[in-house]
Amino acid sequence: MPPVSRGSSAYKLQPAPKPQKKSVPRKNNKVKKRTKTIKFKIIAFVICAFLVQLFLCYRWVAIYDLHSEIERLNSNLASLQRENEQTAVAVDSLVDSSKVEEYAINHLGMQKMDSNQIVYIRQTHGDSMQKVARNNYRSSKRNIFGALSSSVGGLLEYFK
Repeated sequence: MPPVSRGSSAYKLQPAPKPQKKSVPRKNNKVKKRTKTIKFKIIAFVICAFLVQLFLCYRWVAIYDLHSEIERLNSNLASLQRENEQTAVAVDSLVDSSKVEEYAINHLGMQKMDSNQIVYIRQTHGDSMQKVARNNYRSSKRNIFGALSSSVGGLLEYFK
């Protein structure tokens, strides 16, 4: 006789066990993070290189602008120097003594000097100079007598 069981005699099916996957996610995660950081570093380097090139181009343009302005100013200076030389030559030609004499005779009505109009002065004492001391006018003009004496002294010097 078969063994007696207390429950149902139907065969109970149990689900088949699923095969377990081998876990390597930690290693794969690290590789993904590493590739992400490498990509980020490459992009950051490319952006920095682009910014440096942009700055260098800006500086070259600024230098070119300054160079062109210097050239323009130098050409302007050269033309002004030529004009200044031409004006100097024109002034020198106007100052010629014959032209001055002609202008004085024709436009101003002047005449040449005759020999009887020339007066020579003879010096009796030679080349000498006399230094006169200055009076202290403040102290002499404090009273009426000082002012009177200074004015009489000035009058006497006028008649000498």
